[in-house]
Amino acid sequence: MPRVLASTFLFVLGFVGSATAEGVTVSATTRMLSDPLSYLLVDQAEVVPLLGAGVDPHTYQPTRKDVRALAQSDAVVYHGLLFEAQLLGLMEQLRGRKPVHAAEDFQTAETLLFIEGYEDPHTWHDPILWIDTVVDVAGAVSDDLELSLSQPRAQTLREAAVLTDAWINDAFARVPQNQRIVVSAHDAFSYYGQRYGIQLEPLLGLSTASETKLARVNELVDLIATQDISAVFSETSVESGGIAALREGAVQRGVELRALPPLFSDALGPEGQPGSSYFGMLIANTINMVDATSGARPSLPPSLYNFLTAHGLLAKGSFQ
Repeated sequence: MPRVLASTFLFVLGFVGSATAEGVTVSATTRMLSDPLSYLLVDQAEVVPLLGAGVDPHTYQPTRKDVRALAQSDAVVYHGLLFEAQLLGLMEQLRGRKPVHAAEDFQTAETLLFIEGYEDPHTWHDPILWIDTVVDVAGAVSDDLELSLSQPRAQTLREAAVLTDAWINDAFARVPQNQRIVVSAHDAFSYYGQRYGIQLEPLLGLSTASETKLARVNELVDLIATQDISAVFSETSVESGGIAALREGAVQRGVELRALPPLFSDALGPEGQPGSSYFGMLIANTINMVDATSGARPSLPPSLYNFLTAHGLLAKGSFQ
């Protein structure tokens, strides 16, 4: 953590108490956390995301406003596994002053994937694993703050994960295994790929801070040309310069790639857009990946749409 920011943080901690006069506030680093947590803790606490739509947590530098928000909250939740690398110093200083929970503490080694020798933090792309994790996080926060976690809501959230998971499996079941190759900006979808039988070919590694290597660009251009891949994906929270180089390389090999929307990898989308909620993100990514690998866009069954919208887990009118 930069020395100036660290000093600011200590100053804020010294003079600002928890802002609980009008209710309980929980700070969550991302909306992948805050979206399901808000559902679980409704009427119990306000869950406020630190990072907005399209913001990359890998490289995000905290501001003084962020420091104040964290200091004033009653509890703090973050992903861990080095995902919010620039925020870890703040989290360590907060511990002991208020409840601070990392999602990684509720995930066992058996559930984690290792990429390039590191634990992969992108666990929210497996809906079953992620919702189980968030329910456990919500339980810990509830115990700390003496809240009452709604078990019916926890059950509904788990059911939403199971139904969405089944639809994703069904959507890919129509795609031959040898066509299930997805080229994306960075290595964020390994959990998704493992669960749904997708071969992921990322341009960058686990962190978006890694550098684009010419050898990798050339390797992927060869893959695109030889495997007749129809599209490559940029991501909403990642600079797309390397993907542009892939597209240019494909054109030089006589391959005209289709233009499909970017994937939601490390952040959800703005309000009113398809990926603006956790389940909306999973659905939008699935539709676009299936389209890229098969040429057909799967539809959302009315039963799943009605379930998610009825419980406020998907905006009405989405994907219709």
